[in-house]
Amino acid sequence: MLKKLGGTIVVLLALLIMPLIATLQEAKADLGDPDFNSLQFRNRWVQQDRLVGKPGVTRGYTWGPAVAGTETIKSEGYKESPNGQRPVQYFDKGRMEINQPFSENRVTTGLLVRELVSGRRQDGDNAFTDLAPSKTQVAGDDVSVNGDAPVYASFQNLITFGIPDSQSKPSTPAALISQQIDKSGQLSTINPPENLVIGTYQPETGHNIAKVFEDFKNQQGPTTDPFTNTDLTNQPVYTNQPTVNVFGYAVTEPYWVRTKIAGTTQTVLVQLFQRRVLTYNPALATNKVEMGNLGQHYYRWRYIENSATAFPTPSVNSSGCLTPTSASTAVQACVTDFSPAKGTNVTVYGRLIVGGQAISGVKMNTSWEYFSRVDTCTSDPSDSNGVARCTLNIGNDSAGYQVTVTVTFTYNGVTYRNEIEFKPV
Repeated sequence: MLKKLGGTIVVLLALLIMPLIATLQEAKADLGDPDFNSLQFRNRWVQQDRLVGKPGVTRGYTWGPAVAGTETIKSEGYKESPNGQRPVQYFDKGRMEINQPFSENRVTTGLLVRELVSGRRQDGDNAFTDLAPSKTQVAGDDVSVNGDAPVYASFQNLITFGIPDSQSKPSTPAALISQQIDKSGQLSTINPPENLVIGTYQPETGHNIAKVFEDFKNQQGPTTDPFTNTDLTNQPVYTNQPTVNVFGYAVTEPYWVRTKIAGTTQTVLVQLFQRRVLTYNPALATNKVEMGNLGQHYYRWRYIENSATAFPTPSVNSSGCLTPTSASTAVQACVTDFSPAKGTNVTVYGRLIVGGQAISGVKMNTSWEYFSRVDTCTSDPSDSNGVARCTLNIGNDSAGYQVTVTVTFTYNGVTYRNEIEFKPV
């Protein structure tokens, strides 16, 4: 009887374990996926990019891999989002964001092109920080080895940010595309390397769209149902509403640019949309239309090109004991006096930096370890410069002994810490 029961248990365990094994095998097959900051980001990526590179799927990435160095950037400030922070994630081709967590289409693609060209970082529906326009190339090799190529700032006098304006153009269906833009933003007429024409008109902004780009936006192909992991055929790759969900409106005309690609100067077609940059390279045998590396470019602009302006060094009393840092992620900690008198008040200052950004609105927890006791102190939320403060009386029994203060911040479920020491006299 016991043997039979044991056999039954073994069978039942096998039935329970088999689906688990299948799940683990399926997860293993998905090791090419990035690590995602949210399930909603994962679902959008899987739908459009899971099959890229698989047999029979020749299109390029919609999102691509996560941008190196952005692993710790889980959210960014946005005034109307809950607690003033919206979840974000950076991919090569764009940035996903969630502005309104309770809306049906919660995942959106940031209006990054507008910020790069104008230099105005959007921190809320009507809140902006003025920075320098991006000096990164819109297409081709890095600007460090591609100094003559047009950059985002080159389009300042050609872009329409909202409704049709003085930069808008009349509709010119089937017209040959023959204008070229240089780095200074000047236009000239050329004999193009390939005869490409206008395909449609964007009345919302007043700009023509190249036919090759309009066809690219509306292409169909295999996608993945993110909820069942089932591969589907003949689906709209960029959803049924590609303008709303992926590309945004066209904000410039299509222009030819001269840029280096793998070290060789080539002429390629470029067009800027609110949420994407599209390029067409006649020299390619297949997949001539590609998404620009907008996510990479925006991260570079926001966190590297404008780091000194976007994240100024905070002022901490007259000592200024929190110094600038180039670290992407760090916990800074300091005291204004490393040899305080016994029995006096000592203030520890701290600042959390994540992804190069000083984080405001987070509390600092400190644990003070003396010769004979341990005290704790929790700060108010860090201020607009990311600075938090905690003050304790160090007592008389600490004179001549090292005091170790452990400084801890918890942000987006991740704990960051550092230590600082001082010796009372």
